[in-house]
Amino acid sequence: MTAEAREVMGPGAYDYCAGGAGDEAAMVRNVAALDARVLTPRMLGGTPGEGALGVEVPGGRLVAPILVAPMGLQRLCHPEAERATAAAAAEVGLGHCLSMFSSETPERVAAGAGTGVRWQQIYLLRDREVTESVVRRATEAGYRALVVTVDVPVVGRRTRDMGNRFDRFRVAPPALCEDPRFVELLGARGEGASAERLIDELFPDPGSTWDDVARLVAGSSLPVLVKGVLCAGDAKLALDAGAAGVVVSNHGGRQFDRSVAAIEALGPVVDVCDRAGAPVFFDSGVRRASHIATALALGARAVLVGRPVLWALATGGQEEVRRVLAGLTADLAHLLAILGVPSVAALRGIPVTAPGGGP
Repeated sequence: MTAEAREVMGPGAYDYCAGGAGDEAAMVRNVAALDARVLTPRMLGGTPGEGALGVEVPGGRLVAPILVAPMGLQRLCHPEAERATAAAAAEVGLGHCLSMFSSETPERVAAGAGTGVRWQQIYLLRDREVTESVVRRATEAGYRALVVTVDVPVVGRRTRDMGNRFDRFRVAPPALCEDPRFVELLGARGEGASAERLIDELFPDPGSTWDDVARLVAGSSLPVLVKGVLCAGDAKLALDAGAAGVVVSNHGGRQFDRSVAAIEALGPVVDVCDRAGAPVFFDSGVRRASHIATALALGARAVLVGRPVLWALATGGQEEVRRVLAGLTADLAHLLAILGVPSVAALRGIPVTAPGGGP
């Protein structure tokens, strides 16, 4: 599917979505580390019945523990962009997390996604009023949680984009440019002001702190998840700031090529969050149902799936995204039967072994 997606999208857009930071070792390591972990089946433990894959997450219940990860500029893949991925997720009872740099506004995505569980991802921009405006609009449009990404103090150096001279915001301006506060700031800069340049001024903000996360939590009526956590210490700081949970993620390997693989960071973060009664979610490197089962066995409540959704979107729009998500759900149900567990909750009792004997 990746080769077909590249042909449809063209090399610049495809490389932007497919690539990682530096030599892309972290991106490769994410998948390899998941592949390297093996699960020990239980015998005569029963098979999953109706509803066995269901899980409660902030904002509602999912048919299976799968959400579409926040990925920006999806119009690079398909004209229907996030409207298609959100509608497909809702159609099969899964969740969707909308990027702050989406091609479509929160309102337009919500209008076409029915009653599905939707989260809004945000960054703490230099002008906090833009962030607050997006939060307010998402809340009014029925999004159920906020996901604040904290792992971009600066944008990772993505070798493919540099080689292609691919300027993502010039090629595919995000719907953030339609936000009222953004429009106000742009207008104040006078005739000839560039939306692309203003985005570069606002994002990222290397001066953000945990106090800013605490202020976001205090000012929002929605639960706030912190995404980009890779160690127990940061998980504790996130919870101390009032976060309702965390997402273990290394940004899909797009920030730092020598980052720890996300799955290697999951266990210590789960230990901290379990003590606080807070859920942990997982992304980075998820490609198949066995990866989902591994993350769940290590304590994740649910996983967020990224690039497989993009390639489905590029090659077949909403219908192909629906097919891929439904396939992951069916494959996970089959895996539960193979592993001898009656539900996804029971996966936490399944031993996970990595090379060297550790989890």
